[in-house]
Amino acid sequence: MKKLALLLSLAFSINAFSQIEKPVTKGNIILSGGGAISHVKNSYSTGGSNTSFINCTLSPGFSYFILDNFAIGLNTNLEYSGLTNNKTYTLGIGPKVKFYFNNGLFVNAEVSYNSLHGISNTSNKATFFAFKPGIGYAIFLNQKVSLEPGIFYEVKNGKYHISYGPADYKTSTISLDIHLNVFF
Repeated sequence: MKKLALLLSLAFSINAFSQIEKPVTKGNIILSGGGAISHVKNSYSTGGSNTSFINCTLSPGFSYFILDNFAIGLNTNLEYSGLTNNKTYTLGIGPKVKFYFNNGLFVNAEVSYNSLHGISNTSNKATFFAFKPGIGYAIFLNQKVSLEPGIFYEVKNGKYHISYGPADYKTSTISLDIHLNVFF
């Protein structure tokens, strides 16, 4: 019975949020801030050991609605990776597109250029491009603020410059991102 009551209250809550007038119209601006915790698997072309670790990302950005429900923008990211003997940080920037459906669902795609730097071993460096499509749900808290959880799949390709020479760098990541957006 408790589960049924919880499901009903959740359904009514989502319905209540869908009644808010959504500011996803041409000419509006989104300022966003978000974060993610993800599980990452790396592979290297030089035969280095494959790795798996947890990654934390902060990603502020902004977008402009060029059409109703369709926004383009710029995304940045700051990423920290905590391998035991090889802690790194990454800075990235790139364009993004986002489409909101009338029911609150959205699809998002980002492309970015990134630069990785070693913390525990400063000779480790990488440059790579990333592609990050995803899908999520915009929960409008009021007419100006939304909370947007989403599931994303990110692919990174580039060159990793490490102490024993360069290597091709390929990473695939599945993440749960949560963004807080303010609309103007």
